Amino acid sequence: MSLKFHFNHDKIPQPPRQTPDEVIDQFKAAVSANDLDAFHKLLRLHLASGPNGRFNIHDLYLVMYEAVRQDHATVVVELLRHGMGMRYTFALEAILTRAKDSLCVFIQNGWDVSTPISETEPTVFAYAVADREMALWLLSHGADLNKQTYIDLTPMSYAIQFAPPDLVEELLNRGGDVQRGELLQHALDRPADTVEVLGMLLDRGALLNATMYENHDASRRLYPFMEFGTPLHKAAAMGRADVVRYLLGWKADATVRDAKGRTAMDCADRAGYDEVVGILKSVSGE
Repeated sequence: MSLKFHFNHDKIPQPPRQTPDEVIDQFKAAVSANDLDAFHKLLRLHLASGPNGRFNIHDLYLVMYEAVRQDHATVVVELLRHGMGMRYTFALEAILTRAKDSLCVFIQNGWDVSTPISETEPTVFAYAVADREMALWLLSHGADLNKQTYIDLTPMSYAIQFAPPDLVEELLNRGGDVQRGELLQHALDRPADTVEVLGMLLDRGALLNATMYENHDASRRLYPFMEFGTPLHKAAAMGRADVVRYLLGWKADATVRDAKGRTAMDCADRAGYDEVVGILKSVSGE
């Protein structure tokens, strides 16, 4: 899993537009120049053309992106008031550009900050975890750290994998649930500070010897091909000798078998990590 903090609107499939490109460009230019008079004049002109004209308010999604980038809350309000539907990508743009006024407008107009993006993708909070300011702002405006998707994945899953350790600790202290979202498993995918974050989770009672999705049947049904091991299995398969030692220090059970019947030592041996195999042999008495 990789976290993409930037997205290209042009790559998102869109229905054919009724509104000519030159009209959309006029709206974008007005918003970019902060010329609200020109924006309102264009809006009145094209709304007056009626349903049979070559204009559809929903075609102005590119104008909404521009308004959000400029954090022109007045424009955001007007577009929503005239019928533009809310898209989660508008909120992602607002998070990326720290457009808090626009986010406030979305929330005031009924957008739920804690609605998962899809069955396998958590809420937009997950895309703010590298930005402490925006993460805490969203939390103060109702973001649910533990909202699950169809699978056992939460915004905290992303925070554990991508957020700096100080933010991870603050989120845990402000309600992050270590029993949801497979947090120990996600911590192992961190690019740095893995042991530090594992310690935070274990200190708060994360289940060290639980296998992946052990308590979440829907996830297991969706991913029947996965091996479903413990954090120790994953660390061993990754060749992370430092993490394997650390987990063993917390009394990780090296005899647990994954869904394929393998122990952590089997996983390390299969992947060719001799150092890890040696560490695990030393605790198994072999």
